[in-house]
Amino acid sequence: MQLNLSLAIAGALVLVVGLVSEKMKHTIVSELMVSVTLGIIVGPMVLNIIEVQGWGDHHTIIEEAARITLAIGLMGVGLRLSPNDFRTLARPVAVVLTLGMLGMWLCSAALAGWIFDLPLWTALLIGAVMTPTDPIVSSNIVTGKFAKERLPARVRAALSLESGANDGLAFVIVLLPLLVLAGGEGTIREWFVTGILLGVGLAAVLGVALGASTAWLFGLAQRKGIIENYSVLTFTLALTIFTLGAARLLGGDALISVFVAGIAFNLVSDTGTKQEEENVQEAINHLITPPIFVLFGAALPWQEWQHLGWPILAFAAGILIVRRPPVFLMLFPLMRGHLIGRDLAFLAWFGPIGISGLFYSLFALSHGGDPLVWQVASAAVLASVFAHGASAAPVSRMVYRRKL
Repeated sequence: MQLNLSLAIAGALVLVVGLVSEKMKHTIVSELMVSVTLGIIVGPMVLNIIEVQGWGDHHTIIEEAARITLAIGLMGVGLRLSPNDFRTLARPVAVVLTLGMLGMWLCSAALAGWIFDLPLWTALLIGAVMTPTDPIVSSNIVTGKFAKERLPARVRAALSLESGANDGLAFVIVLLPLLVLAGGEGTIREWFVTGILLGVGLAAVLGVALGASTAWLFGLAQRKGIIENYSVLTFTLALTIFTLGAARLLGGDALISVFVAGIAFNLVSDTGTKQEEENVQEAINHLITPPIFVLFGAALPWQEWQHLGWPILAFAAGILIVRRPPVFLMLFPLMRGHLIGRDLAFLAWFGPIGISGLFYSLFALSHGGDPLVWQVASAAVLASVFAHGASAAPVSRMVYRRKL
């Protein structure tokens, strides 16, 4: 019964939102805001139609759903980036992925530690979970007709590249406090091997190998005429799932592998398939994204928030202000070049917390982290979905007054 209800609600949402998706881009109501609101309504807080807490280990269900959603979203990001994006945006994105991530990590940790009076490494764990820029929410901001009319291509590419790369790199900074909190000897060595060598190094090599070889074989099969008229969708989805599973089996960070595989597939593919790659992947994003946010809305920890009281409200509001804008302001001199002042002002605000925050908070919970991490992360994600979703169209019009 619960499964059928969930499928019916998710399917109806995708159909309805799909009919007005372009119109919604021009308003203060986003697709994700509607999805979360619907989840809250059908969840225990209002109608109590969907009881996620009664599905067994609902945290694991949400974690794995978030992992798959992120993987498909990261593949989409990799497919829409061009070689020119890497050349022109290398410096500002490199700054964001190093000093920017470090700054967002420390600012978020400082806020969590101050508000909740936490030990250092618990605060650093919460800060690490808050650090990645979500590729799913970002895609809703930088894709579509409205975004192409209002946002310069360089801004859309910069946010896509940052959200794709730092989503996987966050594994490194999440893992460190988890290992320290777990105790034991050789923590730094274990972190270096598991997080750096396997998590990043092996994952990136695997992604390049799988993405490039799949694209080459796909092109070869087309030229030889030994393949049916399969859509690129078939291969990119299969590549996503294969890379996700292979990376986890080998001990690498699966999210880095999928993102790199998408980039490699894109760069090796012939020009004629690139538009199809982007179109089909964006279509899949619109199919899978609303259901995960409905699930999130139905699983919100209202009782835990009530127990925490005003600090959770203060953190949810404060994280939007403290986490990203001050860091970008300090790093502005290092990122000037291909990006201008208006671009950096826009990017300083739009660094949403979303599915990646959910995934890493539940990953931390499943590896012995404090339950507070999930409670805090879910509040931050809820605040980000509504704040960034409602401000996307107005801020885009304000910063970039003329259509491109």
